[in-house]
Amino acid sequence: MIKNIIQELDSRGLIYQKSSDIEKVLNNRICVYWGTDPTSDSLHIGHLVGLLTLKRFLNFGHKVVVLIGGATALIGDPSGKEKERPLLAVEEISKNKIKIKNQIKKILAADKEILFVDNVEWFKEIDLLFFIREIGKLISVNSMLDSEFIRRRITSNEFISYAEFSYQLMQAYDFLILFEKYDCKVQIGGSDQWGNIICGIELIKKKLSQKAYGLSYPLVVDPKSGRKIGKTEKGEVIWLSENKTSPFKFYQYFLNLSDEIVEKLIYYYSFKTLKEIEEIKKQWILNKESRLLQKVLAEELLEIVFSKRQKNDILKLSHLLFEKNYNEFSLADLKFLKKFINYRLVEKVNLEEDLVFLKIANSKSESRRLIDQKGIKVFFLLDKFFLIKKGKNEFGLIEINKK
Repeated sequence: MIKNIIQELDSRGLIYQKSSDIEKVLNNRICVYWGTDPTSDSLHIGHLVGLLTLKRFLNFGHKVVVLIGGATALIGDPSGKEKERPLLAVEEISKNKIKIKNQIKKILAADKEILFVDNVEWFKEIDLLFFIREIGKLISVNSMLDSEFIRRRITSNEFISYAEFSYQLMQAYDFLILFEKYDCKVQIGGSDQWGNIICGIELIKKKLSQKAYGLSYPLVVDPKSGRKIGKTEKGEVIWLSENKTSPFKFYQYFLNLSDEIVEKLIYYYSFKTLKEIEEIKKQWILNKESRLLQKVLAEELLEIVFSKRQKNDILKLSHLLFEKNYNEFSLADLKFLKKFINYRLVEKVNLEEDLVFLKIANSKSESRRLIDQKGIKVFFLLDKFFLIKKGKNEFGLIEINKK
């Protein structure tokens, strides 16, 4: 029986690194913090492991602090980056913070237990000489140079700015402030953040003579390519905002995960019990072509990230597009499709232009190539609709405006 958060995370393979004795401190209800920088107006599925790990901490009664780094976003975290991030405007970061906060609140679904903070609150007031003397004096440059991504940038003669180099020190200071102000004893983050977490633990030890703790979860990596997952084959990022990635595309992404990856992710992402997951896996193993494990995970995440209503809509949409005979579509079916797939109302069909408008092709020349090579299928329905299909799961709908 799972008794505490450490057992819960360990049983799902969600512990990559952890401080010694962290089990003891997490036996009690304590304050845990996780941070992200608002470098975009939406988080993406790379953030989902961290968010859902936070949700598990909430479920075990721990207090959660979410830091949205308005100050660190001005610098840009160099972790895992081969080149320096472009600097963002202050106004853009401010807009991003609002959207990301609302997104996190929706996914965690626990307003009262979450405290949101912004590190611009303390960095905007800080004195440079104080920071260098009182904080910078305590952190070893040697340990910062030990970071793999910094070594890689230096050995490849790739530019790394002083601003980027200072990022680890800023994140360490965040941990110190949250430890002092909110008694926040644990920081969690992806395995690529472990060096930053350790830096904060060391700063707290040297500055306050007290003990803080860290825990990292594994990054989700494609076992074949070694790259972090989160993009389609075309390189499109899978965002957690329906304005940037449609719930249908989100669902299709998880539905098409490889068997090797989904067998791991079902433990990372699902809130089903281990017993429930094992029962589903038994059925899946008997018929992997059914993609049962992928379907279960995709449906659960649709509801967590979007809503139950949107989940039901997407399941209906999938039934229409993949299970029903198109010639049996009713007018109600087609009106439903219009809401969820790329749609165009025209006076006259011009397939070359229409494919570009529907984002099925990137240019007219690509449209012509698709048409000539029979790379698309066109279904004429109810005397005024053209359902366009490219490949397995790209669709568009054209309606002729009959006045």
